[in-house]
Amino acid sequence: MPSPLAPLSRTVGSLLDRARGHFERARPRSGAVAVGLVLLVTVSTVVGIVALGAAFDATIDREVTVDNPDRPPEATCESFGDDDSPIGERCDRPKRVDVDVGEELRSATGDYVAYGLFGVPIWWVTFALVLHGGARLAGGSGSVSDSFVIAAWAILPEIVRLGAGVAAVWYALSTTAVDGATIGAIANEIVAAIGAMQTPLLAASAVVIAVQWVIVTGGMEAAHDLDRGTAGTVAGAFAVLGFLLAAV
Repeated sequence: MPSPLAPLSRTVGSLLDRARGHFERARPRSGAVAVGLVLLVTVSTVVGIVALGAAFDATIDREVTVDNPDRPPEATCESFGDDDSPIGERCDRPKRVDVDVGEELRSATGDYVAYGLFGVPIWWVTFALVLHGGARLAGGSGSVSDSFVIAAWAILPEIVRLGAGVAAVWYALSTTAVDGATIGAIANEIVAAIGAMQTPLLAASAVVIAVQWVIVTGGMEAAHDLDRGTAGTVAGAFAVLGFLLAAV
């Protein structure tokens, strides 16, 4: 009697064959392509961060009163508030101001654009070096440049995970009444709304990590001359670690 897992096994084997074949055919031009892929992921990450800020601004229509960050502390104003100086002028400003929470979150999110610009290339380099170390420990014979190419292709599916994350946040906040009276209360509401999307986000992460496993396994078969079982084991270790980090 045929195993019920036979169709799945054939599908996975076919995907691995295609991944291995791709790396075997693309090696002459792989370096330039890898750099292009990293640039694509970098730009996509920056766009995703901006889109996340836009999601906050579009879905949270709430104003709260907070201490004026542009006004010096009360003790300073008591000592210098009557002086004809820049400090005295700032003390004339109101103690409390109304702020738009959505706009504030959009502005705060924009501070992470640098992460997209520099974090993605750093992550690529780190992943490539660790991947190369794992391949060498397993008996692989490929060069470090081969590992950089594999890592570049492996981070490409992260664009899908980023898009799913932004879409999930947008949906969660657009279907939640954010009406807290303080920044702290609103933060708790936002965290609860996004937390409710944990299951679909984990599902998206699982799909992306599975695709990455196929890419890394096929790449190490082709570039590092590892057998499929060994390559799959090394890639599987990275996949498990990636899923555990996503679940945290």
